[in-house]
Amino acid sequence: MTRQLVVTADDLGLGPQTNAAVVDLLAEGRALTSTTLMTVAPGAADAVARVRSAGIAAPRLHVTMTSARELSPWRPLATDVPTLTDGRGTFHAALGRLTGTATPEDVTREMTAQLAWMRDAGLPPAALDSHSGILYGARGKSLLITAIDFCADNGLGFRLPRRLPRLVDLAWRGRIRRRYDEGVALAEARGVRLPETIVGCWLPGRLLLSYAQLRANVLSQLRQLPEGISELILHPAPEGVARRLDRAEGRKRVWELRLLRDPLFMRALRSEGIGLVPAW
Repeated sequence: MTRQLVVTADDLGLGPQTNAAVVDLLAEGRALTSTTLMTVAPGAADAVARVRSAGIAAPRLHVTMTSARELSPWRPLATDVPTLTDGRGTFHAALGRLTGTATPEDVTREMTAQLAWMRDAGLPPAALDSHSGILYGARGKSLLITAIDFCADNGLGFRLPRRLPRLVDLAWRGRIRRRYDEGVALAEARGVRLPETIVGCWLPGRLLLSYAQLRANVLSQLRQLPEGISELILHPAPEGVARRLDRAEGRKRVWELRLLRDPLFMRALRSEGIGLVPAW
């Protein structure tokens, strides 16, 4: 098959219920092929134990530098990273506060600490990406070059698509688009592995009126998948976790979990000749 897809569940480490759902899906070996771990989240140690017990591949590193609004604030693993934190030493919940202050030096220190945490736990990641998009710089100063250099120096792949999803491609213009093009060129020059493109339900939860709408949105993107190895990004969570989040976003996560068990989803992949793989 010339079109291949990594199906990823982001946010492993959010808590035991999410961890259990994601690890069980990976152990089944059907629709889900990879996951990403938030090392600063409260369920990170539980996630490591479940992954090792199940004997599945190590997650990628989901670099996290913001707190979740609905949960208790999270703290950095690195010391002396004042531009990433508030007066209490915890990550900001508002992304805008972080993008206005974060320095490349503090970001590198925190990425180094999070990578070391995974390696010390016996789960060295093969690649990393960015929770809430902080490393991509679409909403503030660009940390993209910092992230790519870090990946190159540590032999890691990076979730930066060679081709932008259509909606993002239409939206990104001017300086943001130039940052992206420069980032892709640098990654390829430095030998950093990239996915061909990324797929996901990009609509916010409040605009999703039904599970059928979410499924149709994802399947329509899969039909347009280019040649090469792309990635479908989901944030699946069970009902118990979703109830603690924003109502619309929590419902969306429950529907994304449902998608991974939907026979129609699997049939669509087969009919399109899209093969599932664990990594790009």
